[in-house]
Amino acid sequence: MSNLHNKKNILFDLGNVVIDIDLNITLQRFKELGYEFDGDSSGIFQKSPFFKEFEEGRITSSEFVKSVKLKMPKNVSDNQIVDAWNALLLDYRTDRIETILKLKKTHKVILLSNTNELHIQKCGDKVPLVGSLDKLFDKVYYSHIMKMSKPNPNIFAALLKDADIKADETLFLDDSAANVTTAEQMGIESWLIEYPDQWVPKINALMGW
Repeated sequence: MSNLHNKKNILFDLGNVVIDIDLNITLQRFKELGYEFDGDSSGIFQKSPFFKEFEEGRITSSEFVKSVKLKMPKNVSDNQIVDAWNALLLDYRTDRIETILKLKKTHKVILLSNTNELHIQKCGDKVPLVGSLDKLFDKVYYSHIMKMSKPNPNIFAALLKDADIKADETLFLDDSAANVTTAEQMGIESWLIEYPDQWVPKINALMGW
């Protein structure tokens, strides 16, 4: 088990670690709007390249909406698409925010998220207790700003360099096995978060809170 007192940095994923998300809600909303899926809805984000392009900042929000719109009936509005896209974003849990704030007193707390401009516009400034993600964390790193995404090892390397931190002094929390595997290969101790409420009691126990 990790000794957090030997770590200087805690690196957090956003979705289903800090904020609850549910991709199925957006998929359902897309279905209701008449989105033309390639086969069934599984793997939608892998089947259409514009999702990853948007996540990596290679297309703008308006270009993304236009790409989605091409797979929708003509009467669907831009606002309907944006609302459906953002529907997967649920709630921040105050206990998670409180735990990050407590960690911030003894560690550098950093956010690394595969995300996009629309999602950050929607949830980035609605954080309980502090207001915004950039006030909650010492540093925030977003895939659409960095022009790359997890599990690409280059995004971890870029973060370590920019934040001036060492891999072996860092703990990483993420809900993706692929992301955790890459981080561990780079020498970053990692926890796979299989359900969002998993990590708070674990942190509290290790810190003796």
